[in-house]
Amino acid sequence: MHRSFLLLFGAVATTSLLLAGCGGGSAKKDDFGKSPDQSQAIPKDQVQPVNVILAGGDWFVGQNNFVFGITDGKDQPQGGAKAVATFYDIRDLNNPKPVGTPIEAVQSAPGAGAKVTHTHANGDAHVHGGEDDNRVGYYAPVSFGHAGNWGVSVAITLKDGTKGTSNIAFQVSAKPKMPAPGQLALKSDNLTKKDVASVKEIDSGDPPNDMHDAKIKDDIVAGRPMVIVFSTPAFCTSRFCGPVTEEVENLQEQYRGKVDFVHVEIWRDFDKKQLNPTAKEWLVQPDGSLSEPIVYVVDKNGTIFNRWEGPSAKNIMEPSLIAVAAGQTYAK
Repeated sequence: MHRSFLLLFGAVATTSLLLAGCGGGSAKKDDFGKSPDQSQAIPKDQVQPVNVILAGGDWFVGQNNFVFGITDGKDQPQGGAKAVATFYDIRDLNNPKPVGTPIEAVQSAPGAGAKVTHTHANGDAHVHGGEDDNRVGYYAPVSFGHAGNWGVSVAITLKDGTKGTSNIAFQVSAKPKMPAPGQLALKSDNLTKKDVASVKEIDSGDPPNDMHDAKIKDDIVAGRPMVIVFSTPAFCTSRFCGPVTEEVENLQEQYRGKVDFVHVEIWRDFDKKQLNPTAKEWLVQPDGSLSEPIVYVVDKNGTIFNRWEGPSAKNIMEPSLIAVAAGQTYAK
């Protein structure tokens, strides 16, 4: 997990907050530290037997797919863990208040599993699967009732039996910084393979995928549900863009004809650092930052049905695809 999809927070309350390590019982003042910058390793004096690291950042009032990573005492990513998250209102650091009931997070491991050959419509083939099954995310569905300072305390059991609790603080905004569930999808005029001389102009994957036929604006007008994956397979420093895109490709094989699939490459010109206009339209946040990969599901009414930041795999995304394929629409 790297900075490309980890939106990093400033100090949440006071600079005295330290990354909390293993422990138990009720949370108390100074239990919650901010998520470390994963462009760097966790400082050695802060590494605990279990560590939680934010793997997303656009948290807002309402329903969220909260995602985090887990590392061990050597600061190495860990899959196969059991992780139970309890969320805290920490607007008053002297009196952290648990909100709701503990949530068992669901593991998402894009690209893990057996290698299989995927053949594209033009006959090109490449291998899906075989990714490191420790490079995963853990998703916990949670509804935030107010903006401000929040914390999460995660009780963790690693697959080797190591147990502990790790706590981190984060900020919840009054409104999302990117398009979010319940909002109308942007009627983007995304580039398709008909708009370019070569599909390689709009897809850095090798070979390019088959998700460059539909325009978002046209599907909205036609009432077609769709999946939109924003990713840059060749240039994604987190190394999750390729596996996440492949997970969406695998879903396309199952739901083709019922749901349209759109891949939007992040870069129009990577060397010139020129963003694809559609990626810029959807993903650039008010402070100028951009996070990827991001996957959206849009219903037949053109309303965003669901959204995931970071390492989303088939098991996380498929229930929403089943719903919109059957005609279900977003309901508050």
